[in-house]
Amino acid sequence: MTRSLFFSLVLFLTAALSLTESLHAQSSPEDITELSAEWTRELEVVERIMGYSDLTPALGDSLVLRLQELVQNIRPIRSRIESRVLDIQTAIRALGPIPDAEQTVPEPDPIAAERTRLNEFLRQERSSLALADLALARARTLENQIGAERRNRLLSHLSDQGPLPFELSTIRGAPTVVADYLATVVDIYQRWWRGLTNRTDSTQFLFFGGLVILAGFAAALWIRRELLRRFGHYDCDEPPPYSRRLIGAVADGAAKGILPAAILIVIIIRSETESATIFGEFGALIGLAAGNLMVFILVTALLDAVLSPNDPNWRLTDLPPERGHRIMRLVTPLALLFCIDEFVIRSAEAVPSIAAIVTPAFLSAWTFAFNLAQGVFALALLRPSLWRATEGDPDLGEAEPDDEEEQETRRRRRRPFWHTVHLVLVATTFVGTIAPAAGFTNLGNYLMNNILGTAVVIAILYILRGLFREGIGMATGSVLVKDRLGVSHSSRSRYKIAARFLLDFLILAAGISIVAPNWGVSQTDLFRFIGTAATELEIGSVTISLTDIVLAIVVFIVSLGLIQALKRSLSERILPETEIEESVRHSITAGTGYIGFVLAAALAIAVAGVDLTNVALIAGALSVGIGFGLQNIVNNFVSGMILLIERPIKVGDWVVVGTNEGFVKQINMRATEIETWQRASVIVPNADLLSQALTNWTHKDKIGRVDVQMGVALDSDIPKVCEIMIEVGKAHPKCRRHPEPHALVMSVGESRINLELRIFTSDVIWVMWIASDLRKEVLRRFKEEGIVIPYEQRVIHMLEGDPMARHPRPEPALPREDELPPRDGS
Repeated sequence: MTRSLFFSLVLFLTAALSLTESLHAQSSPEDITELSAEWTRELEVVERIMGYSDLTPALGDSLVLRLQELVQNIRPIRSRIESRVLDIQTAIRALGPIPDAEQTVPEPDPIAAERTRLNEFLRQERSSLALADLALARARTLENQIGAERRNRLLSHLSDQGPLPFELSTIRGAPTVVADYLATVVDIYQRWWRGLTNRTDSTQFLFFGGLVILAGFAAALWIRRELLRRFGHYDCDEPPPYSRRLIGAVADGAAKGILPAAILIVIIIRSETESATIFGEFGALIGLAAGNLMVFILVTALLDAVLSPNDPNWRLTDLPPERGHRIMRLVTPLALLFCIDEFVIRSAEAVPSIAAIVTPAFLSAWTFAFNLAQGVFALALLRPSLWRATEGDPDLGEAEPDDEEEQETRRRRRRPFWHTVHLVLVATTFVGTIAPAAGFTNLGNYLMNNILGTAVVIAILYILRGLFREGIGMATGSVLVKDRLGVSHSSRSRYKIAARFLLDFLILAAGISIVAPNWGVSQTDLFRFIGTAATELEIGSVTISLTDIVLAIVVFIVSLGLIQALKRSLSERILPETEIEESVRHSITAGTGYIGFVLAAALAIAVAGVDLTNVALIAGALSVGIGFGLQNIVNNFVSGMILLIERPIKVGDWVVVGTNEGFVKQINMRATEIETWQRASVIVPNADLLSQALTNWTHKDKIGRVDVQMGVALDSDIPKVCEIMIEVGKAHPKCRRHPEPHALVMSVGESRINLELRIFTSDVIWVMWIASDLRKEVLRRFKEEGIVIPYEQRVIHMLEGDPMARHPRPEPALPREDELPPRDGS
């Protein structure tokens, strides 16, 4: 025994020594110290740049990228150090607890030496971990400072008040600046032309540039013709399907705008290319003009294709043609004003010659005039009556429900959101319109340009969204998916919903990434925020990873799907082949489901990285609370879990619980909401649903039986009566053919024969309406056939010894006239 213990101790010490040597070989305190010094130097460089430089947006993005690269280099090192710390702590725990001083047997010297060695390594690794955490904390602090500095610069820029546009000096100087602006543009053109003609290869440059433009023109012309031929509008008497109209709108808008857009894109590329034909300040002006002109053409072309005011059969919206014309008459000048304003403002920023002559006073007057004009058109476009849809056009987009009450419910649900959006847009547009009047030129340009630019982006993304949604619908309904792959209708519906949900998420993310930089949020900060929120969202002292949570949910759902498949296999194929009783088979299947649910939950918790010690603490606290009166709450909570797992009732079921009857609207963790036929909500605790009898009319399906009782005279022809009742039952449109209707003689009474018609229907929810229809039709047929429904007959026998029979009560005698009191009361 002693020998085996000795050999075990030697083997353990050998393994521990090899572990510590490998840990020491991976990283030493000297290595992490050098790395920490390098990290510190990098962070100090960023701090000096922030302190001594003007933090422009481009410089801020560069510094943030530099910090993020540093963080990405630190995190793997920190993870390795943390892993080594955990390994060392495991080795220390394997040595066992330190013996007390009172114990007679001291700790063996090899174990004590190894414990000291491991503790020293642990101290060194923890110090290395602290250095890495310090560098990460400084990097996060610097990123936050850069973001705060950017926000402060934006607020300072927007709150900067310049000259008032109504000042006399501003009004007097505006014509001079306009003349100087035009003269400068002409001078820029002349200098470009002289520089071009003075070059030895000017002829070659002009020929090559013209050839490129001509090639772009030819390619655009061919693409335009093919688009219109294959996907464009065609003459039709009835509106085509929505998917065809959507494709036609995109093709028509692209065809109308692609020809000039292609030429303008070539010009823009040539103006930004070194040693190109269009170069210098003139190239910058041409690029700006081409870009704004391309925006104007594409916006007007796409909007005209969507509204189709001249061809109502191809419109994508339910707006009538006259409203489409009104919208186009407002959008066209608004887009033109926006492009002109954008060209002048950007040229003053990008061209030094123009920037030297454009004064703040001129910009104030210019911005006030153009923002006022753009604001008038924009506010006119924001009128709700202009965008209110016409009713009765179900072929456009989603069909409205036939129930007027449901339509009103949908309108009430949409109204608060769109009303809020409308108020925000109107308020922002109004502020952007009047801000230049108070001298806030930057604020006016910021609001107005961003609103219009965001509207253009949203419109384009909305059209693309509709196109991709229709593409998903056509893909899931294709012959390949339906026939060759054999995907069921329900599965295809789920895939289509999931794909469209993912598409909406991607469209939203793309829209935010495009629009956010214009509103002052850089893409670097946006991606950093998304990455932080997805991986390490900190709430107090708790760090939450949304990616881990999503992965845990996916694992949980997949595990539950596998468990359901196993339960179905057990109940339908495996257990029926055995001689086990049906009740035992049901218990085995249900137990498998419970155990699988627990395993799936445990696996999801493990994937999410939840510390089970915290769960144990919470469970302990709950157990104490149960002892102080939470039994009822916990009982309802557990009952709710059972209801959600076993699903004896589900949302939409018609149930009867005690005296309450109605439809299940919502199953919560504590109680279930039942809506009665009178539209009243009854809240039933979940424990009551499991502890008392419950009738579920639609548990597995909606097939149910309708019973109609009728009574006929005793001398009636019963076979004929039964035949009539069966004919009435079969003739009802909601009657199932299998099982067939039956007419049964239930009893023979004193004055009638009681019969009952029984039919089965596929939708038991209509049982009262079906029964009413059957009764009315049976009564009509009985009347036609002369079948009598007797009244209740009662015979009253008067006994001879009854005093009422011998001495009937006399009628009261009326008083004579002379016995009446006088009329005057005397």
